[in-house]
Amino acid sequence: MTDRERLAEYDRWLASPSPSAIAFRWMMGATGQWAVNTPLMKLHQHLMMQPKHRWLDIGSGRGALLRFIDSRVGFQRAPVGLDGSRELLRLARDDQRGAEHIAALTQGTATTLPFRDESFDFVTCGHLVKHLTDAELDTFLLEVRRVLVGGGLAVIWDFAPTGGERLDRWNRFVLSTGVHDLQLRGTRDLMQRATANGYELVRDARLRPFIVPPIPRASIFIGKAPEGWHGPDNDPHETSTDD
Repeated sequence: MTDRERLAEYDRWLASPSPSAIAFRWMMGATGQWAVNTPLMKLHQHLMMQPKHRWLDIGSGRGALLRFIDSRVGFQRAPVGLDGSRELLRLARDDQRGAEHIAALTQGTATTLPFRDESFDFVTCGHLVKHLTDAELDTFLLEVRRVLVGGGLAVIWDFAPTGGERLDRWNRFVLSTGVHDLQLRGTRDLMQRATANGYELVRDARLRPFIVPPIPRASIFIGKAPEGWHGPDNDPHETSTDD
């Protein structure tokens, strides 16, 4: 199935009156984000975001996280939200009508980011990489590195396997409503792929707790070295046994 076909299928489901679509639309809204992305509500503090910084959120959904953090930081330039779903972007624009903090929203795919090189200080991406094949994940990581400034940082998180075959099969079934061919990857796998794609800083982000849905998450914190950096004496990568 092509990217266009997957997005069309996703939008048809998302716009439907089905209980799962209604629940998902709520989870992407301002209230739902507190349950779905609980650890991210203090992301601006952990990353020490400042008004001068430029931030891109890939798979931004209805833009609730962007608007919330902007209300705390007060970015000089509107944070940017990118999503492939026309339906979610429509909802995001509806949510922003009359809002004090407004994100710059654009449609695009994670594997071909429509931005110039070194455009952002921070990139975040949540609950998206499960939709990518291994080759697409590598392309995505290269694209994120391309749009980061030297010294820029990215945080990526998504649903992770439990290690139990039956439970993982059930979790994939729950998460595949509206989409198909999901891949659940652990933190170690994501870290290894980030290292292979040239990131000089690779860490387990250890984002916790996620409340809804009750499925474990993998999360990584990765960075692009600033210009002129030649590497420390010791290996900069931290390995993790957590999945």
